[in-house]
Amino acid sequence: MEPLIQMNKFEVIDMPEMNTIAFLVEKNEEEYRKGNALLSLQKIECVDVQEDGKVKKVFSVIKGNEEKQLIVLLTLTNSKAILSTGELSDQGFSATETNVPLRYGSIYNQEGIEYKEVEFTPNMKRHFSIIDTQTGEEVRPVLYRDEVSGEIKGRCKLLPHKPYIVLELKFEMVD
Repeated sequence: MEPLIQMNKFEVIDMPEMNTIAFLVEKNEEEYRKGNALLSLQKIECVDVQEDGKVKKVFSVIKGNEEKQLIVLLTLTNSKAILSTGELSDQGFSATETNVPLRYGSIYNQEGIEYKEVEFTPNMKRHFSIIDTQTGEEVRPVLYRDEVSGEIKGRCKLLPHKPYIVLELKFEMVD
């Protein structure tokens, strides 16, 4: 009997002092026709398995309508962040130079606590992600309704003296 939910899986081996995080690039043509963002980032949760002093991370993604799903990998080390992209299909994961319109940067705040305002699409998706480089965790925004515009927005709390990586899908407006 075939499983109800079809999944694609891939594995990443992290050496000591490494932490890899994966994101699925979701495409929504219907939202795009309404004037909203075409792409959004969705963090993929994983299962960690210890093997010979290394960590094997198993990522599972629900199969989408597309034959290939775009994946963004962010590997954090003590001194740098490595960004790579690939495609996931029934045949597995293959690293590629994709045309994901991705921009990245870092945030380091030396003052007090800082709050970054973020906007969501009407279907509650974001086109960016802020990652705490020390824990590898995504900084989750606290949601609120903007009293002026009536839109749902989020506020990310960034702590001082702590480095963050920002991944953002960049959109060029075409007239």
